[in-house]
Amino acid sequence: MFLLMEDRFDPAKDAKNRAKHDPPLSFGDRIFLDAGHIIEPSSRASDGEDRLKVIGRAEGKFYTGVFVWRGRLPRFISVRRSNKGEERLYHSAR
Repeated sequence: MFLLMEDRFDPAKDAKNRAKHDPPLSFGDRIFLDAGHIIEPSSRASDGEDRLKVIGRAEGKFYTGVFVWRGRLPRFISVRRSNKGEERLYHSAR
């Protein structure tokens, strides 16, 4: 399945994420490059869909991306620096 960039990253959501957290949503793909990345459920009843979060290192720092699968590719909803709890979760998965 081929997805256009517009199908993977909502431009308005990307602008909002950049303003609030700095990295663009496309940065989330870099989190998956960490061979030790972990994926955890991140759904809330109010979301109305099964969301996941990926936690991993990119550029020497921990990042978390919230996403849904669209075919075989992640569609990111949010990408930000990980909080301390997420970093602990990453380390506890080792």
